[in-house]
Amino acid sequence: MVSRNRGKRFLLVVLSVLLVAVLGSSLVLLSVPRFRWRVEIVRLKAVGGLPDLTWHELFDLNRHGDPFNLKGLVANPSPYIAINNPFHSPENLAAGEKLFQSNCVLCHGANGVGGAGGPALKQHQMRNGSSDWAIFKTISNGIAGTSMPPSALPLNDRWRLVGYVKSLVQGGGAHSNAPGTSGIAGLASVRFEDILAAGKDTQKWLTYSGTYDGKRFNLNNQITKTNVASLRLLWMRQYATSETAIETSPLVVDGFMFITVPPNRVEALNAKTGALIWYYDRNLPQRLSICCGYVNRGLAVLGNLLFFGTLDAHLIALDMKTGAVVWDVEIANYKNGYSITSAPLALKNLVITGVAGGEFGIRGFISARDASTGKEVWRFETIPQPGQPGAETWQESDLKTGGGPTWLTGTFDPQLNLLFWPVGNPSPNYNGDVRKGDNLYTNSVVALDADHGNLRWYFQFMPHDLFDWDATEILVSLDKTVGGKSQRLLAQANRNAFYYVLDRENGAFLTARPYAKQTWASEIDSLGRPKMNPLAMPTPQGSLVYPSAGGANNWKSPTYSPITGLIYVPLMEWGGMFYTKSDEYHPGEIFTGGYSQIFADPPPEALIRALDASTGDLRWEYRLPSWSVGGLMSTKGGVVFGGVGHLFLALDDYSGRELWRVDTGREIRAAPVTYSIDGKQLVTIAAGHDLLTFGL
Repeated sequence: MVSRNRGKRFLLVVLSVLLVAVLGSSLVLLSVPRFRWRVEIVRLKAVGGLPDLTWHELFDLNRHGDPFNLKGLVANPSPYIAINNPFHSPENLAAGEKLFQSNCVLCHGANGVGGAGGPALKQHQMRNGSSDWAIFKTISNGIAGTSMPPSALPLNDRWRLVGYVKSLVQGGGAHSNAPGTSGIAGLASVRFEDILAAGKDTQKWLTYSGTYDGKRFNLNNQITKTNVASLRLLWMRQYATSETAIETSPLVVDGFMFITVPPNRVEALNAKTGALIWYYDRNLPQRLSICCGYVNRGLAVLGNLLFFGTLDAHLIALDMKTGAVVWDVEIANYKNGYSITSAPLALKNLVITGVAGGEFGIRGFISARDASTGKEVWRFETIPQPGQPGAETWQESDLKTGGGPTWLTGTFDPQLNLLFWPVGNPSPNYNGDVRKGDNLYTNSVVALDADHGNLRWYFQFMPHDLFDWDATEILVSLDKTVGGKSQRLLAQANRNAFYYVLDRENGAFLTARPYAKQTWASEIDSLGRPKMNPLAMPTPQGSLVYPSAGGANNWKSPTYSPITGLIYVPLMEWGGMFYTKSDEYHPGEIFTGGYSQIFADPPPEALIRALDASTGDLRWEYRLPSWSVGGLMSTKGGVVFGGVGHLFLALDDYSGRELWRVDTGREIRAAPVTYSIDGKQLVTIAAGHDLLTFGL
């Protein structure tokens, strides 16, 4: 018995020594930074905190040191977010392409365009995830129930293949020159003075709306009312995208065109032939909080740089000649619902952008960045904070999730040095019971000092909006004589179906007239404040209201002709059912407080209406049964170009008579641009998945 007890004591002593040694070793490891995170990852794996990563995979990746960013798993235990592919150099991408041609081309086709047994990969969203780890797992394990088998390639080769596949799907954040090109040689830089004079330059299209004033009018007059019927297609580019329609408004500089394509791609083209010169693809996170698809509406240009807003809320400067990234700055945290979907505006030495995310309870803002470095120069918050002017129009508890997105491009008056930027809906969108008050500066236009971002004046179109009617429609600056007095005016065909005219020097309200069917307001009073129809209030049971949540006009560009004095507005006649419900705020999740549905009896109609720009009086209209309408452009040739449904149209600017049409076969949402090359006027429009250019 004594011998047995001694044996037990000896065993306990040995185990204690071993335990002390293990603990001591662990303490030593934990004291060394390069080991500390590894111990933490092992602990996480042991307690089930890394279910998406096997022990074998963890060992394999750790053998290489930490090029895969395993350390990132400590902060975020999802390998889909944390793990990065280190094999992304040009040499590794070339090796990955060879591996793809040897192992994948039969099913997925050359360059990933689709083959006999597998889907296209080029510019498509991956059903099983498009992060580095998701693609690695798909390649390594295959997809059960499909013809996609597990890969027997060595670990490093699988990661090289990940890099190439990602360059097909999302581009891996890469830029590339097209075969046989070395970028654009001899391209002159675009000065601020060039953009100021853009209204007189028929060869270029230098801002989202063509000019700072938002008119989308061009002096080109080679295409006229008498010869427009002879327009023919000169070139076309087709894209494989999951989106219904490309929404880009191209820029044109010295015979070269710059466009955006879903999901987040920039291309430089020969504007005469459509030939690709270079491209840049943004590497997007796997999970994005976006309401309305992978859309981007365009770019800004200044100096030798193009400026591009991304769906993960970054602003990027690209070398205009090569597509190389010059700087890349985060504007906001995409995980909280922020994104950028529209073209920035470049002026002086600044590039200015807004943000989207009104469906996710963001706090909107306008950010001005130094065009050379990306460093923020000023920021204007559209949701004031406690103690700031406008905060009294909210309950204090609602200021953190107030909305106020700024997702469409503003306009600029260089004489007044004022930037006019439209602001969107309050959050939650439909339930106003939880955000009592006028909710400034939502559904407003804010006039800001362009140099410092100081608020000069504002006008709120929709106090306490209940219908998600963002006031983010294009603002048009025009000078007219009203009552014998010359005035600087600012006009907007608002989403709420009223056409507004303001004094752009001080924001004074001048007039508002319905330009589409509306049932929500009995009138707009002398101060521009609406008197709401109480029967139009959204309810849990639903209320029928005109227009629908899509608005009479949304982001589709109007155009103003100084020759006719008319503003041409694309619009929809449709109603909607508006419902309220209770929502709790969670960062990055939908926070709308209700929903809406299109009321389809009678079916929607698409229209183009010409209004007197000073008064909003109707002069003519063009209408077709359709579920969509695109933006417009007018020219000195007396032609208004635009899209209704699948049709690309040319209308007489004085009468609205149809002069020409072509069925593109795809929905048109974008607005056309015009420019000239070698003395020949061309017109370009994005229609569906295609980019089409016409000329005589």
